[in-house]
Amino acid sequence: MDRREALKAVSLILGYSLTGTSALVLLNGCKAESNTDWAPNFFSEAEIKLIAEIAEIILPKTDTPGAKDAMCERYVDEAVFLFYKKEDQQKFKKDLTVFDDYAKNKFSKAFMALNQNEKEKILEIVVKSMLKNEKDQKNKSHIFKKLKELTISGYCTSEVGTKGGLLEYRPVPGPYQGCIDYISVGKTWAL
Repeated sequence: MDRREALKAVSLILGYSLTGTSALVLLNGCKAESNTDWAPNFFSEAEIKLIAEIAEIILPKTDTPGAKDAMCERYVDEAVFLFYKKEDQQKFKKDLTVFDDYAKNKFSKAFMALNQNEKEKILEIVVKSMLKNEKDQKNKSHIFKKLKELTISGYCTSEVGTKGGLLEYRPVPGPYQGCIDYISVGKTWAL
């Protein structure tokens, strides 16, 4: 037997050994897995659901993906966990209850039990409260303001936000053009 025939025979034997169960295992190993076992670092599951719901009202799904598609609640959890001081973390967590407080006062239900229109009305009340507090200089760091900033930051830095959302993404942006019509480029660019 010459070398060429030996190689053919070995490859034929190897080919047959990868049939059936082995091939199925090999093909299943090539699938990309979604990260469904994610657990929050700082917030409870209920608080994460509340943050996700508020974030979706801030950036709803339209013809572009929404905040839930970009998983902004995970960004908020990570940002508060890593970058906020302990006392600011506790204040953020305590201030999240304002949404339930307003919902219970207005509709006698928790925020998560409300329908979409009622949730939007509660957010309007919270925003009015925030604006009033800013005018009175009582509370410059209102929970809604922080949550909105974190949601937008999370959305704009996510893959969903940069590729399918409000921004365009181009790895090599091209030349700098300081004075162009916005209509000619269409969207803001994420670099």
